[in-house]
Amino acid sequence: MNFKKLLKVIFAAMLAGIMIFAAACTTTPTPDVTAAPEATEAPTEEPTEEPVTPMEEILAALASTEFKDCKNVILYIGDGMGQNHVPATDAITGGRYDGKLVIEYLPYTGIVNTTCTEGEPDSASGGTALACGYKGKRKQIGLNNKGEEVMNMTELAKSLGKSAGIITTESIVDATPATFSVHAKNRNDESNIAALQIDTSVADFIMGGGKAMYDLLMENDPSYAQKLTDNNVTWVTKWEDVLSFNGEGRLIATMTDDYWFEDADTHPSLPEMTEQAIKMLSKNDKGFFLIVEGGALDEVAHNCDMMELTRHMTSFDQAVEIGVRYAYENKDTLIVVTADHETGGILPKEEADAYIKKNEKTNQYIAQEEWCLTNAKLHCLYEAEKIAQSKNPDVDWDTLPYRFTTIAHTSNKVNVWAYGPGAEKMQNEKLKSFEIGKFLGESLSGAEFGSTDKNGVK
Repeated sequence: MNFKKLLKVIFAAMLAGIMIFAAACTTTPTPDVTAAPEATEAPTEEPTEEPVTPMEEILAALASTEFKDCKNVILYIGDGMGQNHVPATDAITGGRYDGKLVIEYLPYTGIVNTTCTEGEPDSASGGTALACGYKGKRKQIGLNNKGEEVMNMTELAKSLGKSAGIITTESIVDATPATFSVHAKNRNDESNIAALQIDTSVADFIMGGGKAMYDLLMENDPSYAQKLTDNNVTWVTKWEDVLSFNGEGRLIATMTDDYWFEDADTHPSLPEMTEQAIKMLSKNDKGFFLIVEGGALDEVAHNCDMMELTRHMTSFDQAVEIGVRYAYENKDTLIVVTADHETGGILPKEEADAYIKKNEKTNQYIAQEEWCLTNAKLHCLYEAEKIAQSKNPDVDWDTLPYRFTTIAHTSNKVNVWAYGPGAEKMQNEKLKSFEIGKFLGESLSGAEFGSTDKNGVK
C-alpha cells in the first residue's frame, strides 16, 4: 500500500471515531429510577404558629379589655386564703411579675364576709355560698339554711348545655369540691360523698386527690365497681389516663390518697390540671364552667407552714395565669378569684407576735380538736411552727416577715379579684360570699340564680 492510500485509511478511521463519540454524547440518558419524581403541585408551606403574647403585655392591658357576652366562667378558690396570704407570698418569694402575683393585676377587687348562719365558716358553708348562692350551715354540702338541696354552678352549667369541671389539690371528697358536685348533710361522711359523686354528680370531670376514700368505698361496697359502668363513669388514678381520656361519659380522677404537696412529682401540678381542664371544656361551643381549687392551701395553713404555703400560693397563681390568658384571648370568659374562708390568721410578724403574746393563754393555743398535733396540753401553734421549721432547715422562721396566729379557721374577711364580662360588680368592699355565688350563676345564665333574699337564706 502506497503512502496516499495509507493516509486515506487513517483519516477514515479517525472520522468514524469522531462520529461514534458525538453520537454517544447526544444519546438521551436512561432515567434514574431512584431519583425523586418531579412535583406536580406547588409545595405547601408549613403552618406558622401564632406568636404568644408576653404575659407582661397581657397584664398591662387587663384594665382596658373590651368583652363579649359571658359564655364561660372560671372560678378560682384558694381554700383558706385570707387577705394576708398574697402579700406574705410577695414578701417571701419576691412575687412573679414586677414583685406581684398575677392575681393582683386583675382590675376589680372587693372584700368579702364569709360568715355562715352559725358565725365562723368552714369549707362546707363557704363552698356552698360560692357554689349555690345561698348562705348555709357548717358541715352541710349544697343545702340551704333549711337543709334543702339547692342548685349548684355545675348543675346550672349542664342545664344550659354547657360543660362543667372541678379540679383541686385537695381530696375531691373534701368539702369545697363536694359543694360543686353533690348535696349532703355531713361533710365528714366522705364515703357517702364519693358514692354520690358516682351516682348523682353531673360534672364532666372531677380531678384531684381522694384515692384512699374511693378505695375504701369500693372495698366496703363492691357494687360500686359496677355502678361506675352503669353511670358511664371512668375512674382513673394516674395523670396519663386523664390525658388519654376519650371524652365518653364522666371522668373521676383521684391521683393521690388525699391532698398533695407542691414539690411532689407523683401527680400533676395545679397549672397542668388547669391547662388540661380548659382544653377539655372549651370543645363545647356553648361554653363551660370550671372550678379550680387550691385546696392544699388550707392544709398547710392548719400546719402553720409558711414556706409550703408560699409554694402552693405560687402554683395557684400560675393556674390563675392560665385562665387569665385564656380570658384575654377569647373575651367571653369571666375570671373570679376568691376564698371560702380564712385559715391561720396570718399577720405581719410584729403584729402577730404581739397578738400571740397577748392571747397565748387562751384555748386557741392549747391542744384541742382534730387540728392539734399532740394530745398533751401544749401550745399547738408553737408545736406546728417547730415542725414546719424542721422541714425547712435553711429558713430562719424568726426572720420571716409574716406569721400565723392560729392553727384554725377564722372569721376574717377575704378578698375577691375579677376580670371579664361584668367583673366590675365585684368592686365592692362589703360583699358576702353568697353574693359572689349569685353573680357567678347570673353571669353564666343571664337569669336569676341562688337566694332571692338579701341575707342569702331564702
